[in-house]
Amino acid sequence: MPGPLAPLDWAIVFAYIGFAVWVGARYAKRAGESVDEYFLSGRSLPWWVIGTSMVATSFAADTPLLITGWVRDDGIWRNWVWWCYLIGGMLQVFLFARWWRRAGVMTKAELVELRYGGAGADVLRGVLGCMHAFVTNTMTLCWVMLAAAKISEVLFEVDKALGLTIACAVAMSYSLLAGFWGVVVTDLVQFVFAMVGAIALAWISWSAVGGTEGLYGAIDAGIVGAHHIQIVPHTSGEGFWTAAVAAFAVYLGVSWWAVESVDGTGTTVQRVAAAKSPRHGMFGVLWFNIAHYALRPWCWILVGLASLIALPHRVVETPTLPTAEAQVVEVAAGSVLLQPIESRASENGAVVASGAPIRVSLTEGAAEDWQPIANVEPDGFVAAGDELAATDSEYAYMVMMVRYLPVGLLGLVAASLIAAFMSTIDTHVNLAASFFVNDIYRRFLRPDRASKEYVLVARLASVVVLVIGAAFAMAADSVRDLFVFFLAFLAGVGPIYVLRWLWWRVRASTEITAMTTSAIVSSLVTWRDDIDWHFGPLAESGALSAPGRVVVVAAASLLAAAISLALTRTPDPKTLVAFYAKTRPFGAWGPVRALLDERDDAPARSELLPALLGASGGIALVYGLMLGIGFSILGQNAALAICGAAVVIGGAIVAWAVTRLGDES
Repeated sequence: MPGPLAPLDWAIVFAYIGFAVWVGARYAKRAGESVDEYFLSGRSLPWWVIGTSMVATSFAADTPLLITGWVRDDGIWRNWVWWCYLIGGMLQVFLFARWWRRAGVMTKAELVELRYGGAGADVLRGVLGCMHAFVTNTMTLCWVMLAAAKISEVLFEVDKALGLTIACAVAMSYSLLAGFWGVVVTDLVQFVFAMVGAIALAWISWSAVGGTEGLYGAIDAGIVGAHHIQIVPHTSGEGFWTAAVAAFAVYLGVSWWAVESVDGTGTTVQRVAAAKSPRHGMFGVLWFNIAHYALRPWCWILVGLASLIALPHRVVETPTLPTAEAQVVEVAAGSVLLQPIESRASENGAVVASGAPIRVSLTEGAAEDWQPIANVEPDGFVAAGDELAATDSEYAYMVMMVRYLPVGLLGLVAASLIAAFMSTIDTHVNLAASFFVNDIYRRFLRPDRASKEYVLVARLASVVVLVIGAAFAMAADSVRDLFVFFLAFLAGVGPIYVLRWLWWRVRASTEITAMTTSAIVSSLVTWRDDIDWHFGPLAESGALSAPGRVVVVAAASLLAAAISLALTRTPDPKTLVAFYAKTRPFGAWGPVRALLDERDDAPARSELLPALLGASGGIALVYGLMLGIGFSILGQNAALAICGAAVVIGGAIVAWAVTRLGDES
């Protein structure tokens, strides 16, 4: 068989694939009984299943590649681009998870009709159903497939299209049959595979480069930069607001509350909706946040740091030319052919050659498994000193796997990456289908039909969604570029999504305005490269950085939403009584609460203090664990002591809060 895998490695890979297919056959009948069984496992899952499933799904095949690239190119601190979401994650634990489960909805789109009511809410539900079925989830599928293609090229040495086709076919084989049952059951095994494989690779590769001593030795030798081990970016002699510090400020000051998923991602809402009770939903999201932020990141970060020593970044530049510039004639395997030119006509592109062509080797002095990749195209033009090729930091994780893992462990890690890919694929395909069936087909096209019809449509919709995601993936190049765009897309509706739970005044038109503005502005600032921004360190050389995009999109959306609120009339409190009685949120609900206080089922008002303190304690607990592990590895004992105190105090507050938030059937 192709690639670096031994027969034992292949046996492990095929064993997992066989297990996944068996799960599909095992749960097919049960999943086909009803829409709730197919999309929510009958709303019967315990907290440890939904939490573990969330952890497994969040570990997509692209995750270790992405984090390795961040560590190599920018340093550890760049992970705050996702670490910052823990703040919103803890609000989900103690506030939103319980409210989502009480609402009894299947999707985020369904909530808007319960929350707002009226024709505007109907339109918004349909728009959100289409968007999440065919845009947001297909974008996720796209970048995950792109990462899977890179993995297949290194591990299996197969064509990009063939690798994607095989992996997607396996994922769909059990997802179509077993629905959400297939997702959560395979997620449990995938979590074990992923943790064992990631820990093994981190341990072996870290030891191979000498551990902490080897890292500091490499820094002293100039092989690794001091900035690579900064958990928090430092200022420089150029001033306080460096690009890194400004980005860090945006992550912790804006990103976490501006993002569309601040009250819960689609995958979070689906799993909370599948929980036995609101309390099981709360504990499931708590377990996810602990495992996602505290237990896993350093496995990938250590591999990234070790790769800086084992796989130094290599760049191939254009050599000295006899003329001012040269035309790229050919980009071949391992070399680039350049033709020096005297001049070129701007109107028709004609060039005047000068002298013999120059062939530049891209592989000279490079290891066979770690070679620069050309980043120029034929017919392009370069000058002396321009970059012709460079190593791809996103490939480093895969090369470290092949170099350092022994037979058996390599197969285990390969299986974990395949499982991670299939876990993300089956989750987002199932989720997209749930939006289509629940919020479009069943709500508007064919209501009150038999469950078998809806399940059949769900399976057909899953195939369509997968095909759309695969088509996008075949045309994309970079995992990182897609991730950056996704961070900015709708990066302004978060405040409205929070306010709709806390303030009765928010209307469907407010949400529509914020969402539309966010989508338009995020697309403009991402794809328009002819705008010269004057935005300080967030727009170096006039180009807006990813954190800068988030700030611009969030500001525009907030302004548009505020104008919408000012121009629209207040809603009738009577139309909000059903939502308030069902979800029992706290906040500014005075007129609605006044209508409900006379009834026996008036919501309890004692949850505010334990919920807010619990979220604060959870942030201290998880950040203390996460950063404490890092400071321990890097030998920074003073910071480690502070993290230890945060863990103890935060854990005590969380324990107190969950006891005050009573159980619910």
